[in-house]
Amino acid sequence: MLCALGISGIAFCIVEGKYAKMPIAPGRLFVRWDWRNVPIMMVNRTLLFFHNFAMTPFLSVFLQVIGLPTVTSSALIIPFLAMAAISSTVVNATASRYGYVRLICLCGIAVIPIGMGLMSTLNEKSSIGRIVGYSLISGLGFGSATQITMVIAQVGLPPDELSTVTALVGAAPTLGGTLGVAVVGTVINNAYQEIVKRSTIASSFIQNTGNSTISFNPSDVVSSISALAPNSPVRNILISAYVSAWKKGCYALVGVGMLQLVLCAMMRRVEFDSSKRED
Repeated sequence: MLCALGISGIAFCIVEGKYAKMPIAPGRLFVRWDWRNVPIMMVNRTLLFFHNFAMTPFLSVFLQVIGLPTVTSSALIIPFLAMAAISSTVVNATASRYGYVRLICLCGIAVIPIGMGLMSTLNEKSSIGRIVGYSLISGLGFGSATQITMVIAQVGLPPDELSTVTALVGAAPTLGGTLGVAVVGTVINNAYQEIVKRSTIASSFIQNTGNSTISFNPSDVVSSISALAPNSPVRNILISAYVSAWKKGCYALVGVGMLQLVLCAMMRRVEFDSSKRED
C-alpha cells in the first residue's frame, strides 16, 4: 500500500506540474520559502490524524485484552476525544487573543510524544484512573494543534490562494487516518505474531487444538482470549504478547510526535494582523 501511495504521489506531482491547466495543488505553494508553513502544516496535520485514527481503534482493543468490558473499553475513548475538543477551542482562543501562535503550537505538539510515552506504560494491571489520565494528556496534545495548524497554513497568503490551501490542508486528515491505521496496525500485528509464534506453549496449543477461535491473528485476539479459561497459560501469553505489541505501537507514535516537533520548529513567524503581537 505504501509503495502504491508513493507511485501515485509521484504521478500526481508530474500531472499537476506539467499537464494541469488549473492544478488543485499548485507547485508554487510548496517551493517558496516564505510560504513554507503550507507544506509544514500539511504534513503536521496529516501526522496529527495519524495519531488520532491509530489511537482510537487500537486503544479499545487493548483495553478489552487487559480485561475491561467492551462497553467500558469503548467509553474510555471519550476522555481522549473530549480533551481534544476542549483543548482545540482553548488554544485557538488563546492564540487569537494573545498571539504567540508558533509557541502555542510547539507546546501543544510537545505534549504528544509525552502522552504516547505514558500510554506505552499501560498494562494488564493498570487502573481506570491511570488510563483516563494518560488519555487526557494525549488528547491535550492532539487537540492543541488540530485547528491551529489550519490557521497557521492560511496566515500570510494572498487571498486568492486561501481556498486552495484550505482544501489541501483539510484533506490531510483522511491521508493521516489511513496511514495511521495501516502503519501502527502493522507494527502491532507483526510484534504480536512474532511473540506468540516464539512461544512454544502458545504455538503448540494453537496448532494442535482444533479450536478455530484461537489463532495467531491479532484481529482475533479478544475472541481468542475469551475462549480460554482464566487460568490458562496460553491466555496469559496472548495477553502479554498484545501488551508488548501495544507498547511498540506507542513507541512508533512517540517517534511520529518527535518528527512533528521538528517540523514545527521550522515554521516561520505567524502574525494574525498588524494589531496583534507576532510570533
